[in-house]
Amino acid sequence: MNQDEKRPYHHGNVKESAIETALEMLESEGLEAITLRELSSRIGASRTAIYRHFENKEALIREVILAGFERFDAFFVDIFSKGDVDVLTRFTMMGRAYLAFAVNNPQLYRVLFGPTVRQEREEVCDLEDAERASGFHALVHLIEVGQREGIFKKGDAFLLAATVWSTVHGLASLIIDGHLVISDNIDAIFEAGNRTLLEGLKAEH
Repeated sequence: MNQDEKRPYHHGNVKESAIETALEMLESEGLEAITLRELSSRIGASRTAIYRHFENKEALIREVILAGFERFDAFFVDIFSKGDVDVLTRFTMMGRAYLAFAVNNPQLYRVLFGPTVRQEREEVCDLEDAERASGFHALVHLIEVGQREGIFKKGDAFLLAATVWSTVHGLASLIIDGHLVISDNIDAIFEAGNRTLLEGLKAEH
């Protein structure tokens, strides 16, 4: 959105308009570009109206983090709900969705998982809380389903999910930070990593 353009809003949705605009600014201009003054200008709201919802930038960032995780988690909750799709296919779909989210939303991904706003993130997120980390817990539940079906090995599903997440997160971070220049081979790299993960998870018969 051009800086001179204002997002139309009606009385009562200043907060939602500010969060949505902040998410757009984050991806196009970076975290440092986001200020309450700039947001009030872009959505056409008074600074008083903005401060009624966010006492400072940190409060805004906490809301942006929550909204970002809602978008992120939606990818995985939808995949987990596909009960007519087998476990191994859903596992692969979740990995692909995770990687796609990171590649398509690199700035938001860094905010959700990087060190820059770690304090704000820890104030609103808890990996052990299924409601606050529904995407991660969708993976935990998928592993539990695979264990019950004899596909995945027995063990702490939470720890197994954390191991899977660490692997896919590492690949995503290396790609978006430019350490792996493999734009034409992302799919091949993912497939190799996914096969390794599935081999490690496979139940012994």
